[in-house]
Amino acid sequence: MKPAVPRLLFGVLLSGLWVASCTEANLYSPSLAREDANRVALSGRVCTEDPVLARFPLRVVMLVDQAAGPLFSDYDVAGERLSVMQSFVQSTLNNPQAAIAVVGFAGRARKYAPSDGNFTRNPGELMGAVNSLALSQPCIGQSYCRHYRDGIRSARALIEGDMAAMPYGLRVLTSYVVVLVLAGGHEPLAQAQDCCQRSDVACIDGGEAPSAECERLLSVADVSALRESVESAGGAGLRFHVIHLAAESEGSANQAVQDVAQPMAFAGSGTYQRFDNVAGVSTGAFDLANIRTVLHAKLLMVANLSAKAGPNGAVVDSDYDGLGDDEERQLGTDPSRRDSDDDGISDLVEVLTGFDPLLFEQPTACANLLPGRDSDLDFLSDCDEALLGTEGSLVDSDGDGIPDFLELVHGTDYLHADTEEDMDGDGVSNGDELRTHTDPRSTDAKSQLSNAYRYEIEDEGFVRELFASRLTQLTGVEVSTLSEATTAGLGAIVYDSAAGTLAWRDASEVGFGVPVPVQRGKLILGAESWAPIQEDSGRFVEVEVEPLELPPSSVTESVRVIYQDRQCLQYRIRNVQLAATRELWDGTPKGYNNIVLYFAEAPENQLTTPGPFRMAQVPVIFDPPSTRQPSDLVLHVDDDEYVRPKIVVDSL
Repeated sequence: MKPAVPRLLFGVLLSGLWVASCTEANLYSPSLAREDANRVALSGRVCTEDPVLARFPLRVVMLVDQAAGPLFSDYDVAGERLSVMQSFVQSTLNNPQAAIAVVGFAGRARKYAPSDGNFTRNPGELMGAVNSLALSQPCIGQSYCRHYRDGIRSARALIEGDMAAMPYGLRVLTSYVVVLVLAGGHEPLAQAQDCCQRSDVACIDGGEAPSAECERLLSVADVSALRESVESAGGAGLRFHVIHLAAESEGSANQAVQDVAQPMAFAGSGTYQRFDNVAGVSTGAFDLANIRTVLHAKLLMVANLSAKAGPNGAVVDSDYDGLGDDEERQLGTDPSRRDSDDDGISDLVEVLTGFDPLLFEQPTACANLLPGRDSDLDFLSDCDEALLGTEGSLVDSDGDGIPDFLELVHGTDYLHADTEEDMDGDGVSNGDELRTHTDPRSTDAKSQLSNAYRYEIEDEGFVRELFASRLTQLTGVEVSTLSEATTAGLGAIVYDSAAGTLAWRDASEVGFGVPVPVQRGKLILGAESWAPIQEDSGRFVEVEVEPLELPPSSVTESVRVIYQDRQCLQYRIRNVQLAATRELWDGTPKGYNNIVLYFAEAPENQLTTPGPFRMAQVPVIFDPPSTRQPSDLVLHVDDDEYVRPKIVVDSL
């Protein structure tokens, strides 16, 4: 009887691979009856993550006009806008990964919250900051009355400070949103000479007059610079939204503000909204945090880490440390341990960096790191990465789509993108060799024909699907399915503890549907308009219920139904060769092959910068010549079996 496969590194056992794998009689051609026990194929579907639903970090800067004038005296004397902003703060904080800063501006910008740091989740501090916006602020001197460009610079300082303080691996997940609440034009307007070329003396000499066009150019440039700052630092993206409270008494003055504000929002990939009356300003106007960065599929690849690519085919690497078993015997290291001397540095890294893999050493670069910890789950310890110069929170430090560990093992440049280069001059690029698991350091044409992985990938493009927010108050209930007719917006589920029932209210309807008695398992909750005869064409949700976890008293909780946009790939990868490995020191059985699927994602327009990865680990036991567990020739991996490293930082 074979030993059990040990707990997987990613902490997720892909049980579906063992009991529910798809079977295909032939890996290569339906007309050829060939079944090689030392090769498998992988198939499945994987999609990019939706940053909102995946709870990526979100930072919001509220940049609010406090300039004295008609906003306070005529347009919104009662301060109705403040109640809307308070509701926005509350709804944003429902996302546990969101944090907010509040900045007011008149003659100059002033940060009201947080009192310390860049962003906060402290609701009391944020509500106090919003209340402070009820007071108008005077001009500075005789001319500086509404300096929103100073506010944009303040927002940039907060955002850049936040990015500098976080690990790169968290930064690539973090989206930034600036909400500019604007009631009038910049005072004073820029002078025409402010937009002159330095060499244009005539323009400078004659350009002292105020210029609305120059003001527009400078404002757009400030927003563009802010967006570029986020992207160049590796942030997931920026959205710059403008809410224009058209408070000026003259229509032409409001139009002049719009002429500047609209291009600003466009430059910041955001939205522009104009409200001629404060009554039109509702919480919906501020529902901007869900307008998010969209991730694109960058690269999908697989690697059997236990079968290192060599010039003549696969090389057995039982402990998948990047040194083949034969190499380890020559070095005297233990081929059953990734770190023979147990000093937190893998054997391969010790060899490459000049340390002794058989002598316990503690490099200065690793003094403050937890021994053996692998923050990004890329098979390089944090100490390994500190010695190599890679980023310990990124799977792919140079942004070329190839994981650092694979580049290290196969000798390509893990610090600078070189996937388009051809190191061995065999006509196949480094990136293609790594992806097909051939050796980029040798002209291995014969090996490429027989051993290269073969990819079949169908890009479905972006798929739009309805998704419900997670319930936080109504414990024991999870929304699992939404009918296609369900309305995007704010719905609700009510739990009546006395009656022991659940009911659903669709976002487009006033009342709840028929209450359904609680029982363990799946329940269909119909909307007010739903009838069973409608079947899938009506409005309903399916929920998973665990009665023992329901709250003790009645609860009504809002459920946000939104669309998620994800790029999805269907794939089949053939000819993944297995190795006859030895038993490892921790009891991992002999024949264990550590196959990993890597799926690289990237924000729109940032496909060449480092981005998030999702990974799936596929364990296969191979006992030559003919036994394989699981025995299926094609192993199916579902989207939910891919995991993303969770980068841990101090909470706000």
